[in-house]
Amino acid sequence: MKILIGGDIEGIATACDWDSITPGHPDYERNRIQYTREMNAAIEGAFNAGATEVYVRDGHGGNKSLIPELLDKRAMHIKGRCSEDYRAMILTIEKGYDALLFLGYHAKAGTLDGVMCHTMARAVDEFTLNGLSLPEMGYNALIAGMYNVPVVYLSGDKAACRQAEELFGGIVTTAVKEGLSRCSAICLHPQEACDRIRADVEKALTGGKRCVYRMEGPYTMYCSIRRNYDAPNIEKTLQTASLEEALHLFWTLT
Repeated sequence: MKILIGGDIEGIATACDWDSITPGHPDYERNRIQYTREMNAAIEGAFNAGATEVYVRDGHGGNKSLIPELLDKRAMHIKGRCSEDYRAMILTIEKGYDALLFLGYHAKAGTLDGVMCHTMARAVDEFTLNGLSLPEMGYNALIAGMYNVPVVYLSGDKAACRQAEELFGGIVTTAVKEGLSRCSAICLHPQEACDRIRADVEKALTGGKRCVYRMEGPYTMYCSIRRNYDAPNIEKTLQTASLEEALHLFWTLT
């Protein structure tokens, strides 16, 4: 069983505001450690479930938030920015995985109880495909679906877990915090978060639901984005028969 874990730092138990996940701020290094610990918990859960290969990809920012020397040595670490590839957040998804797991994910832009909610870039207000408003997890799940890779698990804040369960039909999720606003939350203890992630990943891979996420074409992609926070929105719409073209355009705009 070959597993890919796609990570993002906003959805870990200890991160609640933008400063805490930004290099140069005091909380960033602490949150890098917790991000890596939660990733290790997911890795351990995957191996406990019978995985023979586990690959991890940090999908946050410059793809440098995981701490390599603290990662479980059994996992392979997919490094490098590769910003020209619209599959960058789950790089290597085309290489034949049996399951995709999302760790540390956040809710889509505009989610009232979503901690640091946004979609790809903080200036994106909306992204829809065929009229369905999608979070980052939906974007990446559609890419995985192009290669017949099922989504089986997600950890993050309670709002992200709710959106994952709605999109992917009740997959196993782990809520490590409950949002009070965009920059505040009720959080699990860091160790408790890791313990729950480990157990839930094992459960997801041994008996949880699996969702190969697809959407039938033709496709209408719409996004609303601002080049800076004081500028008016730029709206883009694309009608195409190609899912890859629609996702690639959104990626390049963000």
